[in-house]
Amino acid sequence: MIEQVKARKGWAALDIEPPGQSKESAAKGREIASRFHECFRAEAGQFVLDRLIAITILRPTVTPGSTQFDAGIREGRADLVRQILAQIETAEKQ
Repeated sequence: MIEQVKARKGWAALDIEPPGQSKESAAKGREIASRFHECFRAEAGQFVLDRLIAITILRPTVTPGSTQFDAGIREGRADLVRQILAQIETAEKQ
């Protein structure tokens, strides 16, 4: 795989993902989404997810006196929760 990447020139060198998704990769993605769904749709998982949403997504990223670093940390935490929500949504669409 690395040899193929090294051989690329120009803009093509930026395309490091192979075109399309392999069957194995798609199956792995479905399995991951299913596990997130299983975890966070259970009563205890839903409780934890609700708490994570309350302390990340529902709070402002920038507050008076916060630095860019503080805002970046808050946004990173919120993004992790958004990724969990996206995995749950993916599993529910299957």
